[in-house]
Amino acid sequence: MGLFDRFRKRVQEVAEETDGDALSVDATSEEGKALVEQPTVSQVEEHEEDWDDVDEEPPQSPAAKEDDDDDWDTWDDDEPIAPVALSKKERKFLERQEKERRRREEKARKAMKKRGAVDVARPKGSKVDLSMMRTTTGRQLVHVQQAPKGSTQSASIQLEGGQSIDVDLGGGVVSEGGRIIKSGEALENLLEELEWVLLESDISQQASSAIIDSLRTALVGARLRRGADLSKVLEAALKRALQALLEAGYWDFDASVNGFIEAGDVPVVIMLVGVNGTGKTTTAAKIAQRLLNNGRTVIAAAGDTFRAGAIQQLESHCERLGIRCISSQRGGDSAAIARDAIDSAKAKGIDVVLVDTAGRMQNKTNLMNELNKVRKVTNPHLTLFVGDSLAGNDAVEQAKMFQDIMRFDGAVLTKMDTDAKGGAGLSIAFATGRPIVFAGVGQGYDDLMQFNPEWLLNQLFE
Repeated sequence: MGLFDRFRKRVQEVAEETDGDALSVDATSEEGKALVEQPTVSQVEEHEEDWDDVDEEPPQSPAAKEDDDDDWDTWDDDEPIAPVALSKKERKFLERQEKERRRREEKARKAMKKRGAVDVARPKGSKVDLSMMRTTTGRQLVHVQQAPKGSTQSASIQLEGGQSIDVDLGGGVVSEGGRIIKSGEALENLLEELEWVLLESDISQQASSAIIDSLRTALVGARLRRGADLSKVLEAALKRALQALLEAGYWDFDASVNGFIEAGDVPVVIMLVGVNGTGKTTTAAKIAQRLLNNGRTVIAAAGDTFRAGAIQQLESHCERLGIRCISSQRGGDSAAIARDAIDSAKAKGIDVVLVDTAGRMQNKTNLMNELNKVRKVTNPHLTLFVGDSLAGNDAVEQAKMFQDIMRFDGAVLTKMDTDAKGGAGLSIAFATGRPIVFAGVGQGYDDLMQFNPEWLLNQLFE
């Protein structure tokens, strides 16, 4: 069953319950003109510097207040609505939002400085945040180019990490003419159903709410092309929102590794992290096979010295693949093993070092500190978080904690060939601001595909 089956059913019910004027009004009507004239959130933010001068409203006389009360008694819905100035409460609310945004940006900036990353400013007019195109150790990633969109209206989704992405609403929204989309119970019913189908697809509540709120803000007051069905416009806008979320900071693994090697920054160190049982060791073997297929030489470091059989498991994989595995006895120093693998790779001219690590529950601070020690010693080119797609929102919480404590450059979702709904990938991208890089789609060494946002969306919508 596709993601929108329930939504389309609800659309039919809403259509039977309401008439066309419940969702939109003619652009030439008084109500339509009022909707167009009302200031948008973006317009308010442009003038936020003026708020300090108008925090206190001038006192009114009792007579003036009585006159205002009389005005409300004689309100006529047919009268034209003049643009309304924001109240003090609304101004304060937007000020708090702006302060929170700045706080998140400052937190992200300090985190980048702490781990030695380079924050690259976005060129004027560019839609690609170049700071997202750097690894957590400051190295350049290769951005995956996306086809440009041609919408006249866009929404902005604020990610939990502080980044913002733009979403094109599609051809149903026009710049002139048409009907004006208005807020009301009918629109809220449609948006509520959209939010439900997102939640039922294992997309987190925070991500679902952020997406729906951004669509609501962008659509109310926008012009709907005459003859267009608002429900279909909503459906198309949601697809674009989900795709934009998955494409934010989306980088090419093969091209990035090739770029490191061509620049002489070798050996390329790739570190895999995650909680217990997500498939890190098997994923390491799959990545090794991919690199071998690309003509690269590989060596592996068995950094999981805690789990029984973990060293033997990686050694077995390496033997089948015909690559060397650096290991020690169980309980050995993971950081020392990783360092030995890097030294060996330098001495033998090996292109890539894969560092497998022990699973860490994200709430165990002492164990996470040990993992950070491995990271500090190896200074990896890429750090990949490996998550189980079947874990749903648990995988999202794990990713958030790993991102807060040690930072990673991208995620690998395993078991995507099972009944996973795919929402975990969208939620991880929203919560961390980092993209999904690989998807595990089987048990074989070749069953690791570079993640394609359109592929996941097809899984959701078909």
